[in-house]
Amino acid sequence: MNVYDIFWLAFKELSSRKLVASLAIIAVMIGVASVTLLVSFTQGVSSTLISDVESLGPNTILILPFRGMPITDVTVNTIETLPDVEAVYPVIEGPAVFYAEGQPLDVTIIGINNISSALIGNAQLVSGTLYPPVLSPYAVIGYQIANPAPGVFITPGTKITLILPNGQSVSLNVIGILSSSVSSPLLNTETSVFVPLQEAEVLFNRQDYSILVVKTYTPQQVSYVSNLIQEIYGNDISVITVQSLVNTVSTITNGLGMLLIIIASISLLVAAIGIAAIMMVKVSQRTKEIGIFKTLGMTTNDVLLVFLAESMIIGIIGGVLGIVLSIVGIIVNNTVQPTRFLFNFNSSSSTTTTHVRGFNAAHSSANNFFTFKAVLSPEALLISFIIAILVSLIAGIYPAWRASRLTVIEAIRRE
Repeated sequence: MNVYDIFWLAFKELSSRKLVASLAIIAVMIGVASVTLLVSFTQGVSSTLISDVESLGPNTILILPFRGMPITDVTVNTIETLPDVEAVYPVIEGPAVFYAEGQPLDVTIIGINNISSALIGNAQLVSGTLYPPVLSPYAVIGYQIANPAPGVFITPGTKITLILPNGQSVSLNVIGILSSSVSSPLLNTETSVFVPLQEAEVLFNRQDYSILVVKTYTPQQVSYVSNLIQEIYGNDISVITVQSLVNTVSTITNGLGMLLIIIASISLLVAAIGIAAIMMVKVSQRTKEIGIFKTLGMTTNDVLLVFLAESMIIGIIGGVLGIVLSIVGIIVNNTVQPTRFLFNFNSSSSTTTTHVRGFNAAHSSANNFFTFKAVLSPEALLISFIIAILVSLIAGIYPAWRASRLTVIEAIRRE
């Protein structure tokens, strides 16, 4: 028998038992769609997080206090005098509460003199402008603060009142509003209030800093400068490079992706078991038919290939439908409402991640929500399709072998 005859017989048999075949195809479709969607979402999370971290700049080093040692102007002056250091940006962070229409919103006040160069790669503003690096009650607020409730909008020129942890009320003049697309791996920009560093020192009565953002002239100098800072201060401070953050994000997202793929693969395993069970039942139901095929001259290999072709057709149709379903799902998700993902650098096994979280999650308001779009890669679609076919073929091997081993005499006797 040629290939066309084998697939024609297989397709004709599946068409005669549409309900059974449809159930197997649906099982494969769900498995393929689950794997493809989860891979796409994981890739979307990974690319978004890595992009946000890299927005800090490859020549960036983060310095955080450790073991109770404060970071002061002495620390700033020392690091500024080191070779290859272009700039040092001190940052002060503290919590506050903003009331909109009587409803409290936890916000984070960030004192820094240069938003774009230090914490945010590109400080895109919906309206307004950035503040000058001088003592002044000016503020650039996040998008959620500017739109705290339905019908409530805060525009540049408006005064907002914040409640500090000591109960003190402070008024700030809003001169700029960040775009909702602005994000940072170190803080939640949507609920942050950026003020000049000197203003934050007065508000929180602070003489020490929450973090230092150190910039080198070139990315190649980062390793040398970070090692030099570590040699000077030892374990009294935590030194983190952007590359180490990228590695941490990659490790976390890769592990998460593998876990999700394993979970989604269970549906493919269920599909394989279903195909095997259906094919075994079909073998017992078609005993007489197999005997007739062999009487008419079909060989053992021909029978084997016909049953394998049935399994393969189930895998092909289920794989194609699963890919179509996943593509539609991703398009709808990315078009209607991109997914928001809560992420904190919070891994107890990593000193780096723990201390970064210490800056951006010292308070409940500091959870980072990243908006991301699923990334659909041709490689993921091709791999999912191939896996669907392989799973179906593997599931059909034993039933096909059982069918091919039946002799004409056995078939007649069983009937």
